[in-house]
Amino acid sequence: MNKDDPRQFHFVIMAAQRAGVVNPVAAAAGVSHKCLVEIDGKSLLERTVAHIISSGLARRVSVSIENDAPLKSDAYIRGLMDAGFIRFVKSTDNLFDSVAAALSDDSDLPAIITTADNVLFSGEMYRYFAERADQSDASVALCNKEILLSKYPEGQPRFHRFKDGEYTNCNTFALMNRQAVRAAEVFRSGGQFLKSSPLRAIRTFGLVNAIAYKNAWHTLEGAFRVLSRKFGASIGVVEMPFPEAPIDVDNEQSLAVASRIIAETKAAGGA
Repeated sequence: MNKDDPRQFHFVIMAAQRAGVVNPVAAAAGVSHKCLVEIDGKSLLERTVAHIISSGLARRVSVSIENDAPLKSDAYIRGLMDAGFIRFVKSTDNLFDSVAAALSDDSDLPAIITTADNVLFSGEMYRYFAERADQSDASVALCNKEILLSKYPEGQPRFHRFKDGEYTNCNTFALMNRQAVRAAEVFRSGGQFLKSSPLRAIRTFGLVNAIAYKNAWHTLEGAFRVLSRKFGASIGVVEMPFPEAPIDVDNEQSLAVASRIIAETKAAGGA
């Protein structure tokens, strides 16, 4: 991993629990955090980090979490921390401030933000995303509904609807510069817009934009042009052609789906 290579990124992995919420997947597995839940002997966090390393894109990795005890309890992660490749960054009570804490210095950019439960997002997928992310200040990875459901009909129940199709989030974002970080402040109140109240979407994006989104007035490209103007930074979309890309571990059902895909990949000789 060459730090002078312009294609190197600082990866930030969001791994904190929601404040005051006991994660049911972690509770069922008897661990403190969902990121420590294991699939075939490896924690979700270990699998995510291993994919990041396999991409060849990472100059270092930061893990945003409440404290470093969960990280040190995982031998693989602890070894990378001891080697100085992974660092602990204390999370805050909202997504934006947690990301901002990990990106406090200009040397922390460009960055790719992901989540500890994004265990099916492979090194190949990170390379595909990164090759296209440097065309904008900020980029988000999305997957078309038809691509996902054609292979995994149980993969994801919620989609963002646009005039030219429906898309789901792949929990992977690129922030290339300070302008992008400022634009990301939209997530200060949280990032689960599909699960949140309409009022929060209105406060975040404005009434007209919220109505346009609800009624799918814009194409995907057109919607992100509007967002770019509103937030003063170019915000691009990278459409991921991989049906596994948006499947993360949210609950027991998605854990079972991810476990099955990992087992099938392993049986076929994959990672």
